[in-house]
Amino acid sequence: MGRRKGYGEAVTAAQRQALGRLLVFCAAAGLTLAGVLLPIVGGAGLFARGATVTFNNLPADLKAPPPPERSRLLAADGSTIAEFFTEDRVNVPLSQVSPVMQKAIVAIEDIRFFSHGAVDLQGTLRAALTNLGKGETAQGGSTLTQQYVKNVLVAAGDKTATSDSLARKVREARYAIALEHKLTKREILERYLNIVYFGEGAYGVESAAHRYFGVHASQLTLPQSALLAGLVQSPSDYDPLRDPKAATARRGEVLARMRTAGFITDQELAQANAAPVGATLHAPRFGCETSTAQFFCDWVHQLVLGDKRFGKTVGDREQALMTGGLTIQTTLDPKVQRAAQRAVNSVVPAGGRVATAVAVVQPGSGAVLAMAVDRRYGAHRGQTRVNLATGGQSGFQAGSTFKMFTLAAAIENHVPLSETFHAPPHLTIPAGDLHDCAGDTLSEWKVGNAEDGEGGTFGLVRATWESVNTYFAQLERKVGVCAAWRLADKMGITELSTGKPAAQVPSFTLGADDTSPLQVAGAYAAVAARGMFCRPYGLVSAKGADGSVLAKNATSCHRVMSQSTADVVTSVLRGVIDGPDGSRTGASASIGRPAAGKTGTTESFGAAWFSGYTPQIAASVWVGDPRGITHPLTNVTVRGRFYAHVFGADLPAAVWKATMSGALRGAPVKNFQGAGAQVAHDVMAAPPGQRLPHTKARLPAPPAAHQRPPGHKKHGHG
Repeated sequence: MGRRKGYGEAVTAAQRQALGRLLVFCAAAGLTLAGVLLPIVGGAGLFARGATVTFNNLPADLKAPPPPERSRLLAADGSTIAEFFTEDRVNVPLSQVSPVMQKAIVAIEDIRFFSHGAVDLQGTLRAALTNLGKGETAQGGSTLTQQYVKNVLVAAGDKTATSDSLARKVREARYAIALEHKLTKREILERYLNIVYFGEGAYGVESAAHRYFGVHASQLTLPQSALLAGLVQSPSDYDPLRDPKAATARRGEVLARMRTAGFITDQELAQANAAPVGATLHAPRFGCETSTAQFFCDWVHQLVLGDKRFGKTVGDREQALMTGGLTIQTTLDPKVQRAAQRAVNSVVPAGGRVATAVAVVQPGSGAVLAMAVDRRYGAHRGQTRVNLATGGQSGFQAGSTFKMFTLAAAIENHVPLSETFHAPPHLTIPAGDLHDCAGDTLSEWKVGNAEDGEGGTFGLVRATWESVNTYFAQLERKVGVCAAWRLADKMGITELSTGKPAAQVPSFTLGADDTSPLQVAGAYAAVAARGMFCRPYGLVSAKGADGSVLAKNATSCHRVMSQSTADVVTSVLRGVIDGPDGSRTGASASIGRPAAGKTGTTESFGAAWFSGYTPQIAASVWVGDPRGITHPLTNVTVRGRFYAHVFGADLPAAVWKATMSGALRGAPVKNFQGAGAQVAHDVMAAPPGQRLPHTKARLPAPPAAHQRPPGHKKHGHG
């Protein structure tokens, strides 16, 4: 027989490394086993003593910033609109994790978790000897507490947290021991389950339960729990979506461990092993691109980035949204949103040069119920993030929808509905006839009706129904640009790019200022609310991950006109939709219930609008070419139909009608309150010349012989 080889000659480098790890753990735990092993490993004992000194000098407190957690955008009914995250994680208390899931993770990761300390000598020794025998790292000895420490350090960005070094193991042990003096085992288990990675982008057990099985962590079954627990060691190797066979085998290992620990019975083991994998990918709604209300989501996102309550800088606010676990409650009504999106998609499908957008606002609160655009949202080819419902990049001229402000200003200033003007096809308002609120003279204004042959003598009601430009130019001269402008300013009409008041120009009544469907919907909602303007808002509240309130918005309302003025405006605008003859421009928008509205067509057919309301909701629709008024709505084809010119009562009225009909389907039919309901009846039913009891005015006389007869007027005039 030859001479027996010394231990140092027989042990490989990998084996020496495994023994070194064992010594470190012994030293870290304050044990004497290292001394027992010194005769075997010789000089390794010097390292153990050095490790002990290092261990005692390490800080005991683990700096554990909260791991990144996803934020959620919620609709008014609590459903999820979108989620924002860098790591898809939703923290849940242990009470909301299925008990079998808790047992599965303990069984496979640290079966003696509840009986040993922060560092498990028995497990460490077993792992070290196993690795020593195999000459490689085949089995880990870290406790679940140590694994939690490692995950915290990784989440905190510690680059050494994943290194295969003895120093890292010593530090983990030190932190783990201190941690178990501060937290209970169940608290550590809860934190571990919320931080560990399960693959497919799912961090924490709640996200993993949803990602693989579409359930909450509290609903996980035994086979589901065993499969998820098995993923922790190597999510890619045991991914059930890519390799169901490997995932099933790994699940079997977890179930066997659970049986060994006495967590399940033989019958439960057999049934779970026989169960199919059953995992399918349930992708999260990441960001606005996967949202059910993409452009509304984008709008709220921008609101958050501009709100200092979410952080000092834009970067801080974005970080809070992406990692802070915020719960943001919004005003969105899913039913209304679905109706609006179906309307824009069906009337003006994406893909052509003509686009449309609609915003829906609740009268009396200002809550934005829906926001839809017919474009595909995103940053890729054929997509856009330009939100046309909020005015795009600089806003759109609103056309004759602004005549509502002049109408309301006239009624507020006691101009009777029978106020008559001769309105020729073309008219010039001289410089000096119009002034701004400062008393400064405005320039000369040349105005024409939509068609060269359109003209005659009109009263206020019929001029509104027929949207006669030269009539409203004279009405604006009578009540003053300032009166209409002040009213619009009180009703939320501002320059989109600056937020400053709109410009006071002669053509204000014809909507020369740039605005957005959202602003116009808010203004029309004020009339629906009988003169009470409520600033449109979409964000109700925001809470942090800990439940603390970060932001809370209340309805902000103020009166902009008297109830009686609003009622009369409503009575006139009701006739635009449901008037008694063909002179009205909005007949195509009739929805079979009391409604009021106004068409709008901008100069040279740059865009077309329809804005209107019922007692419950107000909506404004814009149709145009996103490239601007240099690309007018002339000679266009939409869904196979050719339009020489697009008017407000064409595509915009169709979008408005579809939106309102869908949004109000099943809702009770409500009439407008107050004098407006009776005035509307009188306006639409009384013969020309009869006095209106609520306005002390008479309807205009029938048109003169040279005017177009009622009914001749084609739909779509602005």
